[in-house]
Amino acid sequence: MEAASTVSVPFARDLALVALAKAVVSALVLALGFRAVSDDDFARVVLAQAWAHAPRLDPTGTSWLPVPFWLNGALFRALGGFFAPTLEVARAIAFVLGLASAALVHLAARWITGDRRAALAGALLAGAFPWSACLGVATVPELPTAALSLFAVASLVTPPAGPAPPAGRALLGAFALVLATLSRYEPWSVAVAFAAMALLAAARLGQGRGAQAKLALAALVALAGPAAWIAWNRVAHGDALHFLARVASYRNAIGPGSDGSLLRLFAYPAAMVREEPELFAWPIAIALVAWRARRGAAPGAARPLPPLLRAARPYALPGAVAAFQIAALSLALVRDGAPTHHPERATLLALLLLALAVGDLSARAFRGASAGARRALGGALLVVLALGAFFRPHLRREHFNPRRDEVAIGRAAAELTPPSAPLLLEVVDYGHLAALAALGRPEGVHPDRSIDPRDPPVRSSFEDPASLARRAGGLGAAYLIGRVRPPVIDFAGPPLATRGAWGIWPVPPAGGALGALPEGGSRGPADREP
Repeated sequence: MEAASTVSVPFARDLALVALAKAVVSALVLALGFRAVSDDDFARVVLAQAWAHAPRLDPTGTSWLPVPFWLNGALFRALGGFFAPTLEVARAIAFVLGLASAALVHLAARWITGDRRAALAGALLAGAFPWSACLGVATVPELPTAALSLFAVASLVTPPAGPAPPAGRALLGAFALVLATLSRYEPWSVAVAFAAMALLAAARLGQGRGAQAKLALAALVALAGPAAWIAWNRVAHGDALHFLARVASYRNAIGPGSDGSLLRLFAYPAAMVREEPELFAWPIAIALVAWRARRGAAPGAARPLPPLLRAARPYALPGAVAAFQIAALSLALVRDGAPTHHPERATLLALLLLALAVGDLSARAFRGASAGARRALGGALLVVLALGAFFRPHLRREHFNPRRDEVAIGRAAAELTPPSAPLLLEVVDYGHLAALAALGRPEGVHPDRSIDPRDPPVRSSFEDPASLARRAGGLGAAYLIGRVRPPVIDFAGPPLATRGAWGIWPVPPAGGALGALPEGGSRGPADREP
């Protein structure tokens, strides 16, 4: 009992430190102004709000997997007595999920390394590198999904100088993979690799029948998520692989890729290096310092740096799984079935694992180095950070999208319009999703049109007063949300409130601000009604 206490107290202390560090990093990211990676962040909030209003088994009826919407929607419903399901609540949930993800990564690091200090150093770095920091507060499921995947893979790893992991741990990993594979598609290849490794472990000599049964069950459970989703698509859509066809059709609709197959094949590794160059440069710098120190050491003298290659061995199995995942993603990209933007998010498992390894090796290098080698390592670290700070803005090809004006007009509409009032919302681009998320009641809002590239193009009714009058009257809209422009002012008069380029108007009585138009007349070209 006393031994268990001495083990659990340091672990709890380390876990609290990891969670505190992640909270500080997340707060800093928010303080610097980050709010959303892309419009997908807002789309997911809107869909969770809709699920909270009217739950159903398949929250979207599309290719998006259900668990994030079940979780967020259930929390919206549970908190409904205290808070409306607003964008702020969704972001608070994302903040907490980021802390939970950091805890899972730390536990995975303990299982992989078997070394408390190395695991702590790796987990702290894994919670702080830029993509992990941003995804720790974004309302998208990439970080929790990658943390669950890493936790699952680590459950099968035998640490150095340690016994084989208990078979019950593999069952925990398998259940983690059920959540991961029903949240994002990239863990599906991880589930396949996990099942194969669990079956191989069960087949080893020396395993008892009970352990073999648990490992075999873990292999089956790990594949349950993909199997259930494939079966659901067969029942709901008549095509077991409907989700693949939908993703490919969207990618093709936004335009054929200009990159050749070879460039697509290496797109994911290239994105990892481009987005997190320090994680790749720092191990190289450690190796160079170690090589230089060995060359300068006198014959027979103690090594100025400890042997580090042995410390990297526990990462071989998880690294192989991460490489298999990236290979599967690359093949899917060649066939137009991979995520359409920000490919580095899909490789977060590999980036987390790399951060654990880099933190582990750094801790061991500094801990076992001579004074001179420590100074050299410190100088090399400063060089890597300086180069990263210089090259990172030049290497980045994508930017984050906070949609501040759209969020502000959505919040204003939530304050100024009755909860039951139907609204007509102008759709310029996918930024209208930010206004919907901030409003918090998507079931009462009518987007003006669809801009899905797979649908026929439709002109916005906000482009001329008569079309706007017909559209608002046909939907029974009580308020309008759109950009402040002459056609809207001609129809509805001065806005009730403005935020940036956006405004809110009450819909006037029939024939109100339009004045005397000829019947069926228009002050602009006729549009196609959506």
